[in-house]
Amino acid sequence: MAPKTLTVFISLIIVFCFAGNGFAEELSPQLCKEKVTAAAKLLEAEGDAALAKIKDPDGEFRFAGGSGYIWIHNLDNIMVMHPIKPSLDGKPLGDMRDVNGVYLFSAMNETVEEHGKGWIPYAWPKPGEKESSPKISYCILVKHGDKDYVAGAGMYDVTAADIKKQFPGDAIYED
Repeated sequence: MAPKTLTVFISLIIVFCFAGNGFAEELSPQLCKEKVTAAAKLLEAEGDAALAKIKDPDGEFRFAGGSGYIWIHNLDNIMVMHPIKPSLDGKPLGDMRDVNGVYLFSAMNETVEEHGKGWIPYAWPKPGEKESSPKISYCILVKHGDKDYVAGAGMYDVTAADIKKQFPGDAIYED
């Protein structure tokens, strides 16, 4: 095999080996927004049947090496499906608030009911930590039949100011 052909061949093997493992994806606001949008389209088309696909640990909705994921709650502040903390499934979320007093899921629902989709900033401890860090989630209201779902994904160390710069036309929850 010629050296140039061998180099191309090896490069292709490397790309195929790492492409499905999330190495190419870095958790970012853009990626969160894209994944939530894709999950919303799937929910709109399939309703509850989409939940298993969204929850699949090896599926497209577990991203950025597993640090990104989609959860689904409803407008009654009930967790429909949380892939990382399944113990939350079916639980009421209305009283859940951050250290600053922001009622997270009520803020998410208020944002999507008013704008259809948007960003919700809050403070939350990173996995394994006790102190809260800035976190922001992107959520979309989804309708399927007579059900309303809210699809969301979030990330740490991103502020409302960061989002305003990157997505100036997007709705952002403000107390």
